[in-house]
Amino acid sequence: MKFFSGPPDIRKVFNCQITKSFFKQDASGPKGLFALPFLNWFGIDPEFNHWEIQWSLPEYAWIGPLVAVLVLVSVWFFWTSLSRIGSLNKRLVLMTIRAMALMLMLALLLHPQLELKKSRELKNSVAVLLDNSKSLSIKSAETGGTRISQVQKALQENTAFFEQVKEKFQLDTYFVSDHVQSVELQEGNPSYKAEAERTNFTKVLREVQKRYEGKSLKGVLLFSDGADLGQPDEGISVELLETLTHFEVPIHTFQAGSNEGFKDLGIESLQKGDFGFVHQPVRIKVSLIAHAMGSKQISLILKEGDTVLVSKILKISPDKTRYPVELEFTPHKTGKRLYSLSVPLFAGEAIDVNNSKDFQINVIRDRIRVLHLSGRPSWDSRFLREVLIKNPKVDLLSFFILRTLSDDVAAPTAELSLIPFPSNLLFSEYLSSFDLVIFQNFQFAPFIDKKYLLNIKEFVQNGGAFIMVGGELSFQGGGYKNTPVEDLLPVRFESASKSLLEDEFHPALNKRYKYHPILQLEKDSKTNKSAWTTLPPLNGMNLGLIPESNAHVLATFPKQGEPTLYPLLVAGQKGIGRTLLVATDTLWNWNFRSVGKGGSGRYFQKLWKNIIAWVTRDPETHFIQIETDKEKYRVDDKPLVKYRIRREDYNPDPQKALKLVLASLTSKRILQTHKLVTDDRGEGSFRFRSLPEGFYTIRLEDQEPDSKLLREIGFGVFSDHFEFQKPLVNGSLLKKMASKTGGTYHLLGDNVNLDSIKIPNEAVFFESKSKTFALWDNWWSFGMIVFLLSADWWLRRRAGLS
Repeated sequence: MKFFSGPPDIRKVFNCQITKSFFKQDASGPKGLFALPFLNWFGIDPEFNHWEIQWSLPEYAWIGPLVAVLVLVSVWFFWTSLSRIGSLNKRLVLMTIRAMALMLMLALLLHPQLELKKSRELKNSVAVLLDNSKSLSIKSAETGGTRISQVQKALQENTAFFEQVKEKFQLDTYFVSDHVQSVELQEGNPSYKAEAERTNFTKVLREVQKRYEGKSLKGVLLFSDGADLGQPDEGISVELLETLTHFEVPIHTFQAGSNEGFKDLGIESLQKGDFGFVHQPVRIKVSLIAHAMGSKQISLILKEGDTVLVSKILKISPDKTRYPVELEFTPHKTGKRLYSLSVPLFAGEAIDVNNSKDFQINVIRDRIRVLHLSGRPSWDSRFLREVLIKNPKVDLLSFFILRTLSDDVAAPTAELSLIPFPSNLLFSEYLSSFDLVIFQNFQFAPFIDKKYLLNIKEFVQNGGAFIMVGGELSFQGGGYKNTPVEDLLPVRFESASKSLLEDEFHPALNKRYKYHPILQLEKDSKTNKSAWTTLPPLNGMNLGLIPESNAHVLATFPKQGEPTLYPLLVAGQKGIGRTLLVATDTLWNWNFRSVGKGGSGRYFQKLWKNIIAWVTRDPETHFIQIETDKEKYRVDDKPLVKYRIRREDYNPDPQKALKLVLASLTSKRILQTHKLVTDDRGEGSFRFRSLPEGFYTIRLEDQEPDSKLLREIGFGVFSDHFEFQKPLVNGSLLKKMASKTGGTYHLLGDNVNLDSIKIPNEAVFFESKSKTFALWDNWWSFGMIVFLLSADWWLRRRAGLS
């Protein structure tokens, strides 16, 4: 396919255009009557309406002058050889025949070809771009109507103009925002609404360029308010300027609306973090805009639900437009918390949607405060301390006992003590400030009064976490039998002749708890099982520990018979707190003895990370998981909820009957209820239909008569008000777009007449079919040469020449 306009290049091609009537059966005149049978003689289809003769010019420049010299010499020879013929007319006839034969032979040497073409004239294109972004819904103070209504009125009043354009051009209409959508231009088009969320002229013009590659676009009519937030307040971006430079088509811009009398108070922007820490201050930065609001005091209010968190009074003045504000509040609950920020709405404002803004912050617990007491330095305590220090979620306070009172040293105690052990403060006043207490091979008696062990028990029952790591100074060896510490651990201490086992062994995992969060070194179950088998052996553990009936015995010594006689890793719960014991002080083998051989060092760190997450009740370790597929939704999204149900031993709970309840967070009204059942893996999902803007809660309940609440989460559906952050009309941008492309700028108002728009309309032809014939490689071209030479011979014989 070829498009062409105007005369072709005649330096190498001799071109002649034949009118269409030349090939018609009813062509009038001798030319038409002669041409049709003439083309049929040579088997040429009469549908072609253009032809070109093409020559193969010599490659070297010196051949042309040589041929010219040879032609002159040949002409001189022809003329002199006819000198004996007395009649001038006979000489001229013979000379003409010889010249024609010479020219025909030279022409055949250039391999002439006849190219026949079938082409038709095409219409040039005109593109009408209608901005349908949300900013066109803003009302004009002068007319009281919206900006988009001005565009619609202009289209209706100029119906005759667009009909004329349709007759001469291919008229294409598009809705434009940050993309291009093809539509039909019709009066009162019901689909033309101000609902797109962003404007990006750079993307729009580049997409228009791409759509018209290989086509003849002669003009663009852009109806918009110019509110492209990607452009600077005064000027034009480098990207848009570059796009306009290469656009090569005039853009005629039509401004909808004006800033005359524009009145608005709104929230322009909000800067916040995606997450915050519970019980820690959260700061947000807000930018307010005020246009034609006069002098007044306004209140900026931050709420969570119906609770006012912060209220701040600001003074608005006529000579200032933007007002930066910083707010600070302290969240007291974890999870996805939903907040609303608002300023008052005054009469006469052009926009009301930017007077409030909803947002979401994921509130997480602060760093886990860990109190770590180690009875003596060891590889096990060293590597555990490294894990705690490297964990970004942990705030560690660690004490190592370097010597005991019974050690024989030749120095006073005051000179050997680095700091006094603050047992009174740690286990009375400050204990509640910790989340986790770890006793690692630690004997309490020389350093902690027994009465403080009761404080530790109460600390766990009220939600704290406690871990005891084995060694000769732990459990019975540390004097913990018949103490509050024994009561809070998930085992009972038994007197035994041998308290320590020094054999080397590989732990045996309890298959009942294979899905327990602590045992998940890898995500995939097969890979996780393989990871445990690659760990190096341990070489020692504490004996005389009898698990309680409700304890989770996760790993044991691989002894034949009853495995619970030798528990290695046991988890349990006391009150609302969690406890765990590790009945060995050789877990460091998994970090030291095989580093670089299968990643056991990584597995050591992963195991302790899992342990800390479980005992501190990390939400990821809960029996019941429910989550949405996004942090927040737009109004056209369909929220997806995924859930997973585990029993108390963390095994899947298949075919579990559940009830999913959707409610409004603000009104507390139940909106939807759905009955669901888990699959064989104890999992499931549900997708809601699109929801209107607002805050919602999802409750997962049992389908029992009492509808026991299992878990609850919240989420928000937000409408993108990006277009209203800078609501003013940007007429300066529209003027520059028109000027850079050679177009014209117009302001929409009363009686807008588009007849003044001049669009060039040069003829454009489309070549749909072509065929080439060789003029030198056929019988009639060589026959013509033979005929001319024969005629020359016959005439010379008649003239009495040889």
